[in-house]
Amino acid sequence: NYADVMVHVGKVVLGESFRKNTSSKLKRQVRNLSIAVCALLNSGGGIVRMESECRNYRFQNHAVGNDIETSLRNCIDGKKICEYFTWMQQESNLLLFVKTWSCGGLEQGSAEATKARLCSLSTGLFYRSGTSVLPVKSSEAPFFLRPKESSAKCHNENGPSPKRAWQSYCGRTNETPLNIQEHDIQKAAARFIRRGKVQSGEVLDFTETTHIEFKQYGTETISEYIKKNLPRYVSAFANTEGGYLFFGVDNNGKVTATHSNMKKEVLEEAVAQTISSMSVCHSCGSEALGVQFQTHFVDVCDQAGCLQGYVCAVHIEQSCCPVFHGDPESWMVVDGKIERLKAGKWVELMTAADPGLSDQFTTQLSLANGPPLIKPVYCKAGLQCAAELQEHLYPVGSDKIKWMPGTICTDLFSDYPRLEDLMRKQIPEDTKGVLIFSRSWAVDIGLEKNQDVVCDALLVAEKEYPVLFTVVTGASCVTSGNWRETARALKQKLVNDGGYTSRLCVIPQILQLNCTEDEMGIEENDVPQQESLCDSTCLYPKSYLLTSRDIPSFLQALVIVVLSFKSYLSDHLGCEIFNLLTLRQYQLLSKNLHKARKQFVLGLPGTGKTIMALKIIERIKNTFHCSAAEILYICENQPLRDFVSSNFGQNEMCQAVTRVAFMKRNFPHVKHIVVDEAQNFRLDEGHWYQRARSIVKKTNGIFWVFLDFFQTTHPYDCGLDFSKMYPQEWLTKMVRNAKEIYDIMSGLMQKILKKRNINIPYELLQELLDKAGCAHSLPGCFFMEENIKGDQLVEYVTKHCKSYLEQGYPLRDIAILCSRQDAAENFRLALQPKLRQQIRKCRVRNALGVVEDVSKDVIVVDSIRRFSGLERRIVFVIHPYTLQEQITDNLVLCAVSRANTQVHLL
Repeated sequence: NYADVMVHVGKVVLGESFRKNTSSKLKRQVRNLSIAVCALLNSGGGIVRMESECRNYRFQNHAVGNDIETSLRNCIDGKKICEYFTWMQQESNLLLFVKTWSCGGLEQGSAEATKARLCSLSTGLFYRSGTSVLPVKSSEAPFFLRPKESSAKCHNENGPSPKRAWQSYCGRTNETPLNIQEHDIQKAAARFIRRGKVQSGEVLDFTETTHIEFKQYGTETISEYIKKNLPRYVSAFANTEGGYLFFGVDNNGKVTATHSNMKKEVLEEAVAQTISSMSVCHSCGSEALGVQFQTHFVDVCDQAGCLQGYVCAVHIEQSCCPVFHGDPESWMVVDGKIERLKAGKWVELMTAADPGLSDQFTTQLSLANGPPLIKPVYCKAGLQCAAELQEHLYPVGSDKIKWMPGTICTDLFSDYPRLEDLMRKQIPEDTKGVLIFSRSWAVDIGLEKNQDVVCDALLVAEKEYPVLFTVVTGASCVTSGNWRETARALKQKLVNDGGYTSRLCVIPQILQLNCTEDEMGIEENDVPQQESLCDSTCLYPKSYLLTSRDIPSFLQALVIVVLSFKSYLSDHLGCEIFNLLTLRQYQLLSKNLHKARKQFVLGLPGTGKTIMALKIIERIKNTFHCSAAEILYICENQPLRDFVSSNFGQNEMCQAVTRVAFMKRNFPHVKHIVVDEAQNFRLDEGHWYQRARSIVKKTNGIFWVFLDFFQTTHPYDCGLDFSKMYPQEWLTKMVRNAKEIYDIMSGLMQKILKKRNINIPYELLQELLDKAGCAHSLPGCFFMEENIKGDQLVEYVTKHCKSYLEQGYPLRDIAILCSRQDAAENFRLALQPKLRQQIRKCRVRNALGVVEDVSKDVIVVDSIRRFSGLERRIVFVIHPYTLQEQITDNLVLCAVSRANTQVHLL
């Protein structure tokens, strides 16, 4: 019945007196428990359920057993068990409640990492220390891995081929000076191998060192012995400074050899197969290369010169990247099953770090102090941060319960008159906290809505467990709902997306709206009952009750869950990061889609219209249980269509087409349509608006149109009747552009309103502009140069691009936009040789691209129109003039608005 991740480990012998022997059965039970605990620690927490083999077992009297407690301490690197684990007995079942692992301190949001990013029972990594082979402990892994990663990457970035880079690295490490004794010993070992023959019983003239290890052949099958013992030595030598492993020599340096009937080929094959099967996690680009080694054989003869066997010497070269004995002993819960992490994924998670963003962004959630699965979350400097957004959306602090958001409450209580009384009966008057209503918390967190659900309400209150009330229309809906899955998913998202690190549960409770008072408190047997909030049945330990210190952290994690969206920076930085929606954007997304089926969203440049269009598609899909074929996204230019397809098509959210394709093709399955940048649509292929409207009318579907008349890039009729663009919502707070760029854009918009050159709704736009504002104080730069022509333009752009690259900006931060596509092509051809010459030292190839390459590390050179809907940190605008003079200011505005922080208008 728990709305949580639960792992059942079966029957277990419990109690200290029953676990004093060391049978294989008890060891297996401890092993299974350790795996389950490790998986839950790494996956956001949960519950381990075990059944006592003894019916008379009582946790209060018998404890659990020292070996079990030791295994739990090993999982958390020796920390106090009570920090992560809580026991509770329910009849013959013993439940272990597991809090999420976090690499930060115990306090929520502690400043920096104090532990490894993952819980691991072992790392699978070894290293040499003197003549010993030691395992790399989990707590040491980040400090072991990161220097290797950064060293390997610096040899591969824009450098020679992966193989040459690897060889160069190994060559340099081999040049590390050894002390005289180590140097002499290495030489002696090399001389011994070159001898080719040695007498049985001879004592070698060199000893074991950091770089040399002697091993006798085991009594078992020799090839099997090598396969069993070789990997840990290969891992240790490769992860340190390389070295020699001699099989057939005892610890005193005395030659013992193999049996005479053992063939060299068998030994050589055993060595090769064993080493080739070992994992090397490359960050140097040389994935095709495994561990580099050579196998040598020295014949061992008796005094008469008869062959007695061989000494097998394996020379292992130092590796620039970590070499694993085997996959780390680290697990996660994936789709309800426990899966062991592969070495590559483990390294990726263990070494993950925040991207080095500039002062233009403030960190809201950092990898340095959160659970293993979080992604970094940022907001632009000056925008409301998670704490400020939480105060607006979910304020706390009074002595009474607050019902939020007010607009949704008013709407719901109007539609369902009995709802308010029903909710008041659930919550005692002296409850301190917040009750957060939603038409569907499932949709808010990316799940599909159950059509029988009236609404959900999340209670977050002091001295209470978090409760997710799901209000349904009647008793028949109780067993058919996905109420438990919503609560489980919300709990996991608060941890794995929102970064909440304290103990956490979300208890689901079903409320029936259309029932008698006697029926109101009756729930199905499989629904966790909660007679009153203050006297709850003990589903969870009391340590899971929220405190006044927990609530702000809980609500800020909730803000991140609800308001975060994947940033365009994710593709640029090579890791997934998130930004936060503004308060106005969130309010727009919260509209009741059952009522707001038709909507015009008018936005100013830089207010996030395309982001909102994509987010509303997600909500349509989950609210109405749609397939991708039933939702259509229409835009004017192909690059924007491709951008949406690459981000949404692979997630099967919608179809994305251009206006031209929409007018030429049939879409028999489409029920809902979202139009983006409609101000640039035309009628040359037919009346797009009438066709789109007729499609959604047949199914009573959703039809939302996003547009910005200020960014109109042609003087033709766009197909919209301005007097009928209702209902309307406005987006007037600009979030994309720096303050200096916002000021230039405001001036351009005033200029457009004053000139009135084209047919757009000027009175309406004046009202929008009167409400305009920059939502932050992010600084930027605007440069304007007039009367620059021909070669001077190329020289100017080359000079400044070189300067930006030398300051550390990547190529993908820059766009060069021209008035037309042919002008962009000509400029690209002129710029390519000059730029290549200037940045040759950077070893950059194919520095320039077109808008289709927007996700690659290139400078985009293309037309203003084709770059519509996209953005870059730095934009050069080249001669933004057109034969259609009436739209020149609009075209300049379009180009300038594409820049986040710096614009060069030439």
